[in-house]
Amino acid sequence: MTDINLLLTELNFKAAYHVENRASIADLFKPDKRCGIYILHFATGEYYVGQAVDVARRYVQHCKNHTDILKISFQPIKQQSLNHVEQTVIQRFERENFQLRNIALTSIPKGESDFDQIMPEEVQNEWLNNLSLVDLDGNRPTDPALRQKYQRRFHQFEQKKASREVLTILQAYVLTGIPAIKRGEISFWSCSCLPSYQTPGVTIFSRVNVYWQEVFTISEYRDDLSFSWHVARTPLEAHFGLSLSGLRQRFPFVTITGHQYTPGGADQVNLAVGNAPEALKLLKDQSVLQATRLFNLRLMKKGACTYSRYHCLPLADKLINEPHFFPSS
Repeated sequence: MTDINLLLTELNFKAAYHVENRASIADLFKPDKRCGIYILHFATGEYYVGQAVDVARRYVQHCKNHTDILKISFQPIKQQSLNHVEQTVIQRFERENFQLRNIALTSIPKGESDFDQIMPEEVQNEWLNNLSLVDLDGNRPTDPALRQKYQRRFHQFEQKKASREVLTILQAYVLTGIPAIKRGEISFWSCSCLPSYQTPGVTIFSRVNVYWQEVFTISEYRDDLSFSWHVARTPLEAHFGLSLSGLRQRFPFVTITGHQYTPGGADQVNLAVGNAPEALKLLKDQSVLQATRLFNLRLMKKGACTYSRYHCLPLADKLINEPHFFPSS
């Protein structure tokens, strides 16, 4: 791990201010010099990276939730650059293995989580390392009102020409890429059915959601299917190089973008393909599966799924209870 002072210097932060037991830091920053990126240093050895238009006011807000702030580091930044610099600093802190109390923007959750109660860490590690393991232990939740809510929409889904292809890929994704499939259903992951979408000609068949983020989406535009999912970037870099050129060579049909959602943090990349056979090839690749599993597990450890009210139980029946649609080889 890099020395914290060397890291802060490298990232252009000035010497930290000692602020233990301070109610305010208004005297430390002139009113017109308070916009920038700040880092809170805690007594536990943890850190918090944030942005503020007025760091003095933001500090007072943090004091209501954190009673062990020892120091604060600050870097003046123009307001239009706050998002980019904040993400860059968080990503660097994570890469150097400093513990962050941040939840948003971080990739790696810290400490015990609600998800650990239904899937202990040793079982999580086994699932991450044994890519042939499908976790169907436990029972599925029963929610008659939620089931009835999307029953009619699922019948509409079944009438779609591409429904069989969609089910095949969606089932492959859930069975291979989601931990604690039955135990975590609704609470930690959900799948929607024909969610509303405003773009003419586009149909969203389903989104798989974890925590605050969609992780897998199947859509159609004028009879052309599209499959898009977010995965952890670092496992792909380990297999294919920092530019992911090896992934492009192995799968020339894949589109790789840097599109990110804030809940998943900086360690994510988006993969997209244009038909079911291509999607299945990508899903069955060991490196892609490893990246998918790591990303989804991290999100589940961050917290509950906020999209649970959109979960379509009749669709999930097909994914979990039915025999496997997709071929094993």
